[in-house]
Amino acid sequence: MDELKILIADNSSVYKKMFTQAVTEVNKNASVTCVADGDETIRLIKRGNYNIVIIDAEFPGLGLIELLKAIMLEIPKAFILVTARPSAANEKLFPEALLIGAAECMIKPIYDSYAENLEIIKRKMKDIIKILCDGCRGNGNAESVKAKGTVRKNKFRPEILLIAASTGGPLALETIITKLRGDFPVPVLIVQHIPAHFTENLAQNLSLKSQLKVKVAENRETVSAGTVYFAPGGTHMTLDAKNRINFDDSPPLNGVKPAADVLFESIAERSAGVRALAVILTGMGSDGKDGLIKLKEKKECFCLAQSEKTCVVYGMPRAVVEEGLADKVLDLEKIAAEIESFNY
Repeated sequence: MDELKILIADNSSVYKKMFTQAVTEVNKNASVTCVADGDETIRLIKRGNYNIVIIDAEFPGLGLIELLKAIMLEIPKAFILVTARPSAANEKLFPEALLIGAAECMIKPIYDSYAENLEIIKRKMKDIIKILCDGCRGNGNAESVKAKGTVRKNKFRPEILLIAASTGGPLALETIITKLRGDFPVPVLIVQHIPAHFTENLAQNLSLKSQLKVKVAENRETVSAGTVYFAPGGTHMTLDAKNRINFDDSPPLNGVKPAADVLFESIAERSAGVRALAVILTGMGSDGKDGLIKLKEKKECFCLAQSEKTCVVYGMPRAVVEEGLADKVLDLEKIAAEIESFNY
């Protein structure tokens, strides 16, 4: 990527200065534009194809949700980071922002030291710019990726649906979960990499929009058909042979907690047989790959992977495709129908 174009929509001169400094220190080729209100933001995004848009949740003018919708309409491939000062009200905005299209959310650091605040912002920008410069936002399509299958779909009857997602996952999950019928015949277990305090709001928002019951999983509860269970943020989730959820407080695996690998491996190792339909969605890294290897070795497992062109970050799906674990690669909009098409 020759030049990164970054738009910073923040009313605070201090935070505009910190974000600008952080970006330019991380990437010398970055071009940064700062705006003062929502109307100006709209004018600029209509003229420029920005790679990253950073929006303060309390930005004047258009409300955050309306502004996000406008950005998604004009530059849907932009990596949108929503920031906010620490407050309960602001944090409640984050799950909805993620469902509309924000890739990540961040509580602004408020330490007394400018240098300490800058370092936190710099680390965040380094992570985001690495995603973009690594070429994770490709233009590939489902047809161009060849995935080798290990299970014949017409003979496969899923008993459980497993979904793994990270960056960009909330919007992808809404696209899928809201299209599944209310009497969906198997339990749905989701591992979404997200801070602990966002998980409950994300589940509540999805539950309001879905025919299914959507909730944060509880320790030792038995899973049932037609219910979607989110692994709590900051806690690994496993499933035992009696279909009971168990929490695991072991350290993060490959930098994430909860980890899809932990859930998948627990199902692979359980004594009772299970047929798992696994869906790997947008996200950075390779979480889910190692667990899928074990699932396919020890159980019947069919894997769907999100296509490169519809991912916010083509990391997790790419890992399973390149390992030959994906039985089918699909654009996001087609995944729900594919899930429904199995003979349950």
